[in-house]
Amino acid sequence: MFTLAKRYRFSAEHTLHSKVLSEEENLRVYGKCANPSGHGHDYAIEVIVSGPNLIDDVVLGHGLLDDLVKQRLAARLMYQNLNRTFGESFIPTGENLTAAVWGLLAPHIPQGLSLAVRIVETPKNAFVFRGDREQSGAADVG
Repeated sequence: MFTLAKRYRFSAEHTLHSKVLSEEENLRVYGKCANPSGHGHDYAIEVIVSGPNLIDDVVLGHGLLDDLVKQRLAARLMYQNLNRTFGESFIPTGENLTAAVWGLLAPHIPQGLSLAVRIVETPKNAFVFRGDREQSGAADVG
């Protein structure tokens, strides 16, 4: 199995808040991240593509992956409020954001290759999502 992993950076802000929880419950679940004023992160997204064979001596053309990330992610994430970017019902936890990014990229990864996404939110927090290509729409939030 061959793997290509590329890292991209973006800065964005968010607030973690569920409308189905009380303010006290939001604070208990999300801690200081539930602050209504929001806060920002300098995220690192690692896009990890694996496959059993090489095509032209690479898993996937590096420029192809760069273009895909630019087209599908850059405008949605860079310097954005993630609560607005993904819609009012989306809670932009690291877990949810990682699954959403996977869902935006997975339909555009060639058949026969697997995709994983790792997002580093802080030096202490990182999240990984490896979805099922058969259910790629499940993690896609638009």
